[in-house]
Amino acid sequence: MSRPGSGRWVVVAAAFALMAGMVMAPRLTAAQDLASPVAGEHNHPAHIHTGTCDAVGEVIFPLNNVASASADASPVAEMVAASPEADAESDADFVAESITTITGSLDDLLAADHVVNVHESAENIGNYITCGLITGTPENGELTLTLTQLNESGWDGEAVLTDNGDGTINVTVRLKAAGVDATASPEASPAA
Repeated sequence: MSRPGSGRWVVVAAAFALMAGMVMAPRLTAAQDLASPVAGEHNHPAHIHTGTCDAVGEVIFPLNNVASASADASPVAEMVAASPEADAESDADFVAESITTITGSLDDLLAADHVVNVHESAENIGNYITCGLITGTPENGELTLTLTQLNESGWDGEAVLTDNGDGTINVTVRLKAAGVDATASPEASPAA
């Protein structure tokens, strides 16, 4: 013989277990997303260093962290989301970006070996995830660099250095999953 009201406790316990599962499921999903180089929030320190990607030297210009547009902790997030240069078609594969204005000229950066280097995180600053040598010939005061994957990070991207002609340079750093071509047009789906 069951006690009066014991059925209510079973219903309450089942409801509690269901709610706990609903609360924990998004947290487990978020943890899994962070393991992927693309999914989730991103916040990667970046710098211009002396040297080459094989022999990275000292930091000469700290850059704003390369962050996803939805990263609440990033002061860059609003700038990235409101960037007038954003082109949804060609930029669709980039998932994290930073924009920084530094003092200097492209001629000075090109006169010696310098790199744009992106780090895994502030906690793991010694792990470099992408790097690009500042080299080439600027066109209309703009130099675009390819950032190549380092340490099997799953990331590559680009850096665009724009000489403003007033002793400052805008440095835009963008990351995407390694091997994804952000400028390629989508392939047509096969005919049925």
